[in-house]
Amino acid sequence: MTKKDLSFDEKVEFIANFIGDNFLRVARALRELQDEQPDIFLKVVELAGLSNRKAYALARISRQFDDLGASEERLYSIGWTKLQIIGRYLTEDNGEYLLQLAELNTAHDLEALLRGETPVEDAKVVQFYLSANDYKRLRSKLVTHGAVVSGNGLAKKELALMKLLSDSD
Repeated sequence: MTKKDLSFDEKVEFIANFIGDNFLRVARALRELQDEQPDIFLKVVELAGLSNRKAYALARISRQFDDLGASEERLYSIGWTKLQIIGRYLTEDNGEYLLQLAELNTAHDLEALLRGETPVEDAKVVQFYLSANDYKRLRSKLVTHGAVVSGNGLAKKELALMKLLSDSD
């Protein structure tokens, strides 16, 4: 039996069984499903418990990296998050360079480097859990102090926070 012969339920089970450490298998299955049966792609994604964003990202990773010549072991060790990041910059000529960059850096530092910035050495992570109103207030203050709205998040938020703190001294 080929993958084309799998029933809808079997495809859902196939994807659900390989989420996690087997993201390349999930990525390939999603890409094949998207190419061969796009009308049920999002339904399978929903039933598998994936977000649409992650499903599209995984399918894109399969399209971008399957023919690059890198070993699966190498791609697994880099991880899907970093592959998604470098995929935005991938060309025929820079694949090996980007893979090496991903292997040597954290996802956060990798994003900074690819934007042409210098990552902060020995950076510390700060995580907040805020109410919706407090988040709106913080976001507004950060934007006022130089943060840039980027999708659902903010870019340059660290600089904006430090400027906010300096202005309040």
